[in-house]
Amino acid sequence: MNPATRRRCAPLFRRAFAVEGRVTAARLQICGLGFYEAHINGRRIGDHVLDPAQTDYEQRCLYVTYDVGDHLRPGANLIGVMLGDGWYSQNVVWTAGRHRVTPDIAYGEPRLLAGLEIRCADGTEHVILTDPTWRCAPGPITQSNIYAGEHYDARLERPGWDAPEFDDSAWEAVEIVAPPGGRLEPQDMPAIKVIETLTPVSIRQAADACCMVDMGQNFAGWARIRLHAPAGTRVQLRFAETLGADGMLDTASTGVFATGVEQEDVYTGRGGGPEVWEPRFTYHGFRYVEVRGWPGVPAAGDITGVVVHTALPEAGRFQCSDERLNQLHRMALWTHRSNLHGVPTDCPVRERCGWLGDAHIVCEYSIYNFQGQAFWRKYLDDLETSRATAGGLPCNIAPGRRRCGRAKPDWMAAMILIPWHLYVYYGDREALQRHWDGMQAVIEHFRERSTDWTLSGGYGDWCDPLHGPTPTYTPEEVTTTLWFHECARICARTAELLGDADAAARYAAWPARIRDAFRGRFYDASRQSFGSQTADAMALHFGLVPDGQEKEVVNSLVRDITETHHRHHSVGIMGLRYLFEVLTRHGRGDIALGLMHQDTFPSFGGLIQRGATTLWEYWGEGSHTYNERPRSLNHPMMGGFDNWFYNTLAGIRPDPEHPGFRRFFLEPHPMPGLDHVHAHYDCPYGRILSEWRTHGDRFVWSVEVPGGTAAHIVLPRSGATRRLDGPARTTLTDSSVDRT
Repeated sequence: MNPATRRRCAPLFRRAFAVEGRVTAARLQICGLGFYEAHINGRRIGDHVLDPAQTDYEQRCLYVTYDVGDHLRPGANLIGVMLGDGWYSQNVVWTAGRHRVTPDIAYGEPRLLAGLEIRCADGTEHVILTDPTWRCAPGPITQSNIYAGEHYDARLERPGWDAPEFDDSAWEAVEIVAPPGGRLEPQDMPAIKVIETLTPVSIRQAADACCMVDMGQNFAGWARIRLHAPAGTRVQLRFAETLGADGMLDTASTGVFATGVEQEDVYTGRGGGPEVWEPRFTYHGFRYVEVRGWPGVPAAGDITGVVVHTALPEAGRFQCSDERLNQLHRMALWTHRSNLHGVPTDCPVRERCGWLGDAHIVCEYSIYNFQGQAFWRKYLDDLETSRATAGGLPCNIAPGRRRCGRAKPDWMAAMILIPWHLYVYYGDREALQRHWDGMQAVIEHFRERSTDWTLSGGYGDWCDPLHGPTPTYTPEEVTTTLWFHECARICARTAELLGDADAAARYAAWPARIRDAFRGRFYDASRQSFGSQTADAMALHFGLVPDGQEKEVVNSLVRDITETHHRHHSVGIMGLRYLFEVLTRHGRGDIALGLMHQDTFPSFGGLIQRGATTLWEYWGEGSHTYNERPRSLNHPMMGGFDNWFYNTLAGIRPDPEHPGFRRFFLEPHPMPGLDHVHAHYDCPYGRILSEWRTHGDRFVWSVEVPGGTAAHIVLPRSGATRRLDGPARTTLTDSSVDRT
């Protein structure tokens, strides 16, 4: 389309064609960049939104295939496509002058590649391609941006534009443009879809001639409106995660200081009857909607919250007798769901980027809750394309042009950790094979950068409670070296699994050398500690504590929590991932549970008291601000504790020596104050169930093991063990003295 005609609108494309005879099969293959919506004969195709998923378009572009045989008919037919800017033509945020981003953050103007293959009953075949015979015109979306929102003028609609009878003689001829440059690949992962709708918990008339809508939940998606108003009525919707002290919308946490834009949709009505509208090519992170221009006050049915994210099927479910734990589990789930948009994003507001460190912290709890193998495999391919721009090593962010440079070591570790998680949880050996070159490039880079087998230069235990993102309690070289050790261990094991004898011989001794260097540099024998809660918890988890000193380090960790920090944690995202598991598995589940119930700063309870329904980027005493810049209230990197519910309280834990849960552990950890836990996890072989109750000194435990697997069962009170081969379901009891 002519740029002067397009301006910022979402263009419409159409192609009329005829089919002789009865259609027996037809498929549409389409790649519309940035996003597309396809129609055939007046009917929308499929239920995907914000499609296709984001990639580095100069290296790969995803296409989607639809079965459309029932959309076609003998005679005249029409295929129509609406294109949005999406990530491909996003040139509003992160452009030159903002955070040193290059001026070519956008890849180009929206473009379309499609092919419709048709087979008729008489054996004839037709192929409709995107070629010069298509026509185009501006549509009613007058501007759209993934961050800033969408403007829609219903008066500019072209009724019947997607039907064959429509007269397109005044439409422009299309322009044939160069392809983005990337190879075409099928979108094998689940698409982004509308998942559910939310009814507002309140709608009130606010000051300054506006209405305030509270959805009751922070989430990612958009608002759907139903309007009765005269033609030209302009309804403005602004979105935010929180309200100010005056009860008015506070957009600061959405990252206005960084993006320069607010989340805003504008609908201009056509008049003449009820109008229902929702945006197509943007999404928002929000709980509250400020409505201006509405005739009167909208009723509850007039505005609806639409939850939108990658449609990953459920894999696990957790529930227990402690409502605080249930609430925190729900918060972790809502936070992660808000950040599943083709990539694992860091937040649905300010950045919406696939930061590598956030992703590897989130990956395991994502797998426990969602069937995400295809999703994470796609993200690993995004890491591979980022390697092509940074000398063979991944960038801090993947995919997209806002890469923020070559990744720091603890973020770069995602290139090793995520393939390993896919292998352990799904038995995905191909993930290791596919990314082995990248894994080796990363571990060799770590070795080259290390000094005497310790590694520095990472971001560290990001967002601990004291001073914002920069770690205060744990020096970054401590956690960076811990990740160096874990990555070396994984690479040594992967080399063995893949039969790479040279690499296996090279890496075999690395973990022990890093372990010894880590102990020598960071372990304080007089304090029996590595210096912080995060350092002690991670060292215990990864087996870096000096032999025979585990109990003493646990005691030091407990003293730091109970005495130094007065029963509060002092951890950032890395400590949160392991703290609760380590405490519980070492017999101090009471401390872990106490931290979950702490209500004063810093604590989960403190966030809940301040209205949190998702996990915040920063603990923030009295606010969500540091360095005078408000932070996101929807950050899944803080959700690593959710693993604890499944792998420790319920005790469902994979065995890396028998990946994909062919063999696995069932080892729950009851504790005083927790009377009941129910969890299930759908592994590749079927459902694993762990459900237990305590009755006085009796522990009653129902377990289910799917066929083709075997569970190593540990009874929590007696310590007795047994093997249970599936398929099997049984109830076990244990009544000896509780070891905790």
